[in-house]
Amino acid sequence: MTGTPLYWLRRMGLLPLMAGCIALPPQARAEENFDNGPAPMTVQARLDFSIRINKFIFLRVGTGGSFTGAESGTGPAANGTIDTVSFTTSASIPAVPTAATNGVNKPVNWSGGAPTFTASAPVVLPVEVRSNAGQVRITGQATTPLSSGSNTIPMTAISITSSSAQFPAPVVPATGVSPAVNVAVGGAGTTAAPTLLTYRTANWTFAYTPSASVPAGVYSGQITFTASAP
Repeated sequence: MTGTPLYWLRRMGLLPLMAGCIALPPQARAEENFDNGPAPMTVQARLDFSIRINKFIFLRVGTGGSFTGAESGTGPAANGTIDTVSFTTSASIPAVPTAATNGVNKPVNWSGGAPTFTASAPVVLPVEVRSNAGQVRITGQATTPLSSGSNTIPMTAISITSSSAQFPAPVVPATGVSPAVNVAVGGAGTTAAPTLLTYRTANWTFAYTPSASVPAGVYSGQITFTASAP
């Protein structure tokens, strides 16, 4: 037999099967080659692959969910909570010095000299940064000045210190954006790519240095921290 009649294919039920095997989804089409020469025969079909891995940065200052699972597990979710760092100042008057007492018509020994003010204890907040984008930089921006009505306090009255040299805190500027500080690449769980992956945690301590020349009032402002990478 020199060929296979079409009716034999129909009778054997192979024609629909062959047609179904030829159809390929457009998005999965591979190279096609054919060899009908004498044995041994060899045929090849090549398939190209494209894999895109996006960069990411995760930054947490204060409230938020820290990563606690395995390295291959899911990471922390975004959290829209904005923490409030609060300070209260207390006044001392000369000469002893004597702490002022709240109330009306309170007797106190005062020489008439200018009082001094002391801020309440510094506030400590946990911070965390994660990235697969290499060098991460942190900046701080005085987005809303410390103000009470028409009175203002320079944002530079707030200082930040970090518990880790590998995750430093930026200097708070009076206005605008601060110079960037570099977070050290690497950290726990980054051994697979220590020059690209970053996982750093620290505690940032916020303190307020009061001034006697500031009018009384409740001053509110905001600092925005930004993590960036190339």
